[in-house]
Amino acid sequence: MGRWTRERIWEAFDAWRWIPPSAQRVVTEEYELAVTAGSYALTYVYGFRVDDPGRADERILAVRKQIEALGGTGARFQLTPRSRPSDLGERLERHGYRTAEDADVLVWELRDGEGKIRLPEFPPGAGVSVREVRSDPEYEAFGDLGTAIFGDPSPSEDSRARFLAAFHRTLERDGHSDRFLAVADGAFIGRGGLEIAGPVARLWGSGVLAAHRRRGAYGALVRARCEAAVARGAEIALVTARVGTSGPILKRHGFEPVGSIRVYEARW
Repeated sequence: MGRWTRERIWEAFDAWRWIPPSAQRVVTEEYELAVTAGSYALTYVYGFRVDDPGRADERILAVRKQIEALGGTGARFQLTPRSRPSDLGERLERHGYRTAEDADVLVWELRDGEGKIRLPEFPPGAGVSVREVRSDPEYEAFGDLGTAIFGDPSPSEDSRARFLAAFHRTLERDGHSDRFLAVADGAFIGRGGLEIAGPVARLWGSGVLAAHRRRGAYGALVRARCEAAVARGAEIALVTARVGTSGPILKRHGFEPVGSIRVYEARW
């Protein structure tokens, strides 16, 4: 993978955070929290690294206390090969956490060794097009698809207003919303998000309504975001893909596996 070694890719992945506008952020030397009160699914624990195994259980309990103090009702630990201690998953299970998700981390290099642009190839979807979100109704449709496809919780009115305000600021500042919709038969059938972090394009939130799968919409969303990313200087596209769904599709089309992650969840 050229100068993008696995170590460098994992560093880029570990820097990936999703911090909702309504979240309260807690950053320590050993982990980072993004707490959204009342929405356990949005409370993530990132970058947990405690080198002394004897202190790990103490810190797991400290995480819960901090989240509860901020109004959170549960947590999701994201474990990567860089998480510490090495038996963190087993320790979390003893504290009542259960596996919520297994995912592959995949990468696509957007330029070859000579610097020429290379984009993933997918069969064209008949009657499917992709557009970037640029209006409030399209933004609402993007969120509704998240609920319909993934079961995402509906945000409170306050959270919804914060998300919409952030969307307007980004669109006005950058000229991009970094949210894309797949359209077919006059309806929105799929969605996918993009975040540019220097040379890294982070692909997130990709999915297609069950009734419209196998029409090429997923591939069209991947291709459109890679095109947008390389136009803005990105060198690689990084994606977290579900093991049984999007992972096999992306691998068949040339995305290279870097490794896997596991998410542990507990509700209180």
